[in-house]
Amino acid sequence: MFGYIVANVDKLTDEEKQHYRSCYCGLCKALGSRHGTISRITLTYDMTFLVLFLSALYKTDNKIETERCIIHPLKPHQYWQNAITDYAADMNVVLAYYNFLDDWTDDKNILSLGEAKLFERQYKRIFKQYPNKCTVVSDCLKELSIIEKSGELNADIPANTFGKLMGEIFVLYEDEYTESLRAFGRSLGKFIYIMDACLDLKDDIKHERYNPLIMASSEDFSMILNLLMADCIDKYKRLPINQDKHLIENILYSGVWTRYEAEKQKQRRENKK
Repeated sequence: MFGYIVANVDKLTDEEKQHYRSCYCGLCKALGSRHGTISRITLTYDMTFLVLFLSALYKTDNKIETERCIIHPLKPHQYWQNAITDYAADMNVVLAYYNFLDDWTDDKNILSLGEAKLFERQYKRIFKQYPNKCTVVSDCLKELSIIEKSGELNADIPANTFGKLMGEIFVLYEDEYTESLRAFGRSLGKFIYIMDACLDLKDDIKHERYNPLIMASSEDFSMILNLLMADCIDKYKRLPINQDKHLIENILYSGVWTRYEAEKQKQRRENKK
C-alpha cells in the first residue's frame, strides 16, 4: 500500500529534481545511521514526501552535505537532513516492520517473518520514543486486518482506518498544526487505500483475495479517486506551506496519479490487441 506518493519528475525543474533526490538520499542515510545499513531496503518515497511536507511547514534548517555511499560508491552526491528526516526514518521502519508482520499473518510468508524479526529490535527502540504513535499504528493495522477478513464491501470503512494511520504519521508535534495535519494525513491515506484497491482489483479477483471494490464498476474509479484527492487538496490548502510549494504540489496534483495512469495506458494497449 506504499509507493504512491511520488513526484512526476518529468514536470520538475533540474533544481527541484536535485532537491528531491537530496531529500531521498538524506532519508536513506538517516535509515542507515539510525537503524543499520539493512534498513535502507525499506526506504520509500512516501516517507520522503513526509520529510518534504513537514520541513516546508516548519521551515526547518537543513544540513546539506556531499558524500559517496554504498549505493553510489563512485560518484559523490548531495543530501540534506534535519530532525524531521530522523523522525521519518523511524516511521519508515515502523511501517516496514508491520508490513512484514502483515505479510506473515496473511500469507504465512516465512521470508516476511524473517524480515520482521530482523527489524524487531529497531522497532522496540522506536516504540520507547514514540509509544502512543506506535500503538495507534498497530491498532489501526489490527483493525484493518479484521475489516478485510470480514469481507467488508463498504470501501469507506477500511479506507478510513488506513487514513487514521496516515493521519497519525503526519503529526510530529502537538501544536497549532496538529489537527490540520491529522486531517490532511487522513485524507491522503484514504486516497492511497482506494488507489491501491483500484490497481489491485484485477489480480485480487484472479487470486480470490479481498478487495472492497469487487462489486464496484471500474468506470467509477476515476471519479471516486478525484473526489478523494480533491478533499486531500482542500486539507493541504489550509496549511501555511510556501517552501517547496511547486514540488509538493507536483506530487499531490500529478505524481500520485502516475501509477494509475500507467495502468490505464497498459489496459488500453491490451484492449487494442
